[in-house]
Amino acid sequence: MTRRKLPVGGVQTFSELRRDYEGYVDKTMHVYTLATQYKTVFLSRPRRFGKSLLCSTFASLFRGEREWFEGLAIAKTDWDWEKKHPVIHIDLGPCDITKDDVVGLLDVLNVQLDSACRRYGIVVEKYDSISARFIRVIEELSEKIGPPVVIIDEYDHPLLDTIDRPVINEELRNTLRGFYTVLKQQSGNIRFVFITGITKFAQISMFSGMNQPKDITMLPEYATICGITQEELETCFAPEIDLFAPKYGGREQYLERLRYEYNGYYFTEKRTSVYNTFGILNHFDRGAFESYWSKSGTPSYMLKYLHMREVDAVEIENARMEAVSFADYKDNTISLFPLLYQAGYLTISDYDEKTGLYTLNYPNTEIRRSLAIFLSERYAKVKRGRDKSFSFEFSNALLAGDVDLFFELLQSHLAGVDYSLASQITEYYVEFAVSNVINMLGHGLVCRNEFHTSHGRMDSVIWAGDYIYILEFKVDKLVKRAVRQIQEKDYGLMFAADVRRGKKLIKVGVVFSRRKRNIVKWQIVPAE
Repeated sequence: MTRRKLPVGGVQTFSELRRDYEGYVDKTMHVYTLATQYKTVFLSRPRRFGKSLLCSTFASLFRGEREWFEGLAIAKTDWDWEKKHPVIHIDLGPCDITKDDVVGLLDVLNVQLDSACRRYGIVVEKYDSISARFIRVIEELSEKIGPPVVIIDEYDHPLLDTIDRPVINEELRNTLRGFYTVLKQQSGNIRFVFITGITKFAQISMFSGMNQPKDITMLPEYATICGITQEELETCFAPEIDLFAPKYGGREQYLERLRYEYNGYYFTEKRTSVYNTFGILNHFDRGAFESYWSKSGTPSYMLKYLHMREVDAVEIENARMEAVSFADYKDNTISLFPLLYQAGYLTISDYDEKTGLYTLNYPNTEIRRSLAIFLSERYAKVKRGRDKSFSFEFSNALLAGDVDLFFELLQSHLAGVDYSLASQITEYYVEFAVSNVINMLGHGLVCRNEFHTSHGRMDSVIWAGDYIYILEFKVDKLVKRAVRQIQEKDYGLMFAADVRRGKKLIKVGVVFSRRKRNIVKWQIVPAE
């Protein structure tokens, strides 16, 4: 079988993707609807989710590049390909604010306005005011060619890049506020505006001078505008699935593992999930299960945020927020949960219509593992580099069903955890600390906390090869209380089918001591 050429590595230009690659997932009906129904649109999604490709798709559409849309859904619509518009494409991703001034931002804006001028044969010299130049470019294009389309990609990058420098952050915000005000002033000369970013801007004063865009970020009808649905995966990547499925035990087992590793992103209350585009494409390049999205880099603003603020580790899993909190970004401040959600480390796992509250959790194994590694390096005194052989011992103990060795190694690890970074040492914090070390190990190991069943809530469940572990934690209490709870709640019942298929179930009561700040006792629940 001839391997297809997939857009691995993040191809962001629509024409290049259509010309040189295979495996395009057709989102053009979304593009058509937005282009025909709205004047100004905003979309927030995590990095490497296809926002830049979407921007390029809009650019090709309005330029009338019909050849790249042949065979796609939009080709069957009434789109007028003869009516072409100039496009001003502003990408603030390359904006690097190394000094405490706005020169870097102004340079990027001027370079991209220069590009638009050259492309359409107009001349607009640099002004003292970037906003004044932006106005003249729009007016010149409107008069000589037609109303332009304005695309602004990664609008918030300069602000996130300087989140730890409030003085320059405010100066950048003021400059951008003036620049974006032009979009309102020139609304009559503009055909369409599309803005993307990571953070939602509903409350940012930077946008107070422009008409409020149509925010499609959490609209159910646009839940899948970025990312890949299960149906799209099985349809568009059938050749790759057929190629790699035998390696992983057949089609069903392979699809299940793909879902577990790379699916699970929900962006609205509608229960439709998507795969991260970057991760799944890189997987299909050679069929290896690796943390591709995570390895592409931790956003610098995440590091800066955690450096600026003390973060209570206990808060992260099963966080709950109101809808308005997703836009909780006022000037240069942002709360932890919206940041983790918008950065792609958390996703919507549940929605309560009665209370209007969203529950956030890790989307998949890759992200659970990557955040565990990220937090462990911050919350533990022992760094990963020293622990490679240790991690293999840890993994092997779990994979072999050696409970005593596992807990002895766990005691050693927990001795290096900085507990001052938690507001209080509770059973949930112990769950968090344990799941963190399990999830960062890899080797197919997964740990989930607060695992709900019809009989109650299990503290932690670990999947390790042929073994499933159920852990019940108690802090400063007798181990027999943990054992009795496991027995009375019959926590193992939900895994009966797994046991029939050959899995081995191990249930363990565990005691943590606040004084010793470590696990002091564990007991395996006798088999029934």
